[in-house]
Amino acid sequence: MNLSPEPGVPRGARAGPRIGREQRVDFAAGARAIAPLDPGSFVFGMAFGALVQVSGFSAWVGMSGSVLVMAGASQIAIVEALRIGAPLVIAVLTALVINARFALYSAAVAPVYSAFPKRWKLSLAYLMTDQAVAITIQYQDRYPDPVRRRWFVLGASLTYAAAWYAGTAAGIVLGPVIPAAWQIGFIVPLMFIALVVPNLRHRNEVVAACVAIVAALALKDLPLGLNVIVAALAGIGAGRLVR
Repeated sequence: MNLSPEPGVPRGARAGPRIGREQRVDFAAGARAIAPLDPGSFVFGMAFGALVQVSGFSAWVGMSGSVLVMAGASQIAIVEALRIGAPLVIAVLTALVINARFALYSAAVAPVYSAFPKRWKLSLAYLMTDQAVAITIQYQDRYPDPVRRRWFVLGASLTYAAAWYAGTAAGIVLGPVIPAAWQIGFIVPLMFIALVVPNLRHRNEVVAACVAIVAALALKDLPLGLNVIVAALAGIGAGRLVR
């Protein structure tokens, strides 16, 4: 097994497979960058955990769902579908449609991940969330060195996922302590607005965002969350036409 330091880390800076100072600094920078969004992840996780409890599912089913799927909207859709007695195939299909957006995310971060070793690509793909992708793209130019960049992405992705895990566990234990009238699900689009709007600097980006918003609202009655997928594709097409 190769225990030599990673590229960019001075020889002798660490012994064996321990993480060096530079990696810790970059990991912490990623954690700080996404920290304002962590409370939203925790609260949304609580809402899912509480839904698991009131729906009569066991705690380990809810917790394993957050660990394996790690996608709040699709997890809630699965639980809601099963709670009303929908066939399992419908619940799974609904989740797959909702999570189809990750195909777009993968294409967006492919240039950022291109220089990463395969094990890093697979690990970060598992930790991929909407917010982690947004932070990764927002900060990519600040980390031209792929070694430093991957530790930054890991810091953002892992800490955000940890907030989701902790929120799920808290919701399962505490139950529905958050009033339904609070509409916790709206936290996700609010976080995206806060991330995206300050970064819309070019005309094609503004057009793409506006078209996607209008399409998502106009097609809100489409089943299985298809309005999100159609709106994303419409925004991409409009942005490319303008550019």
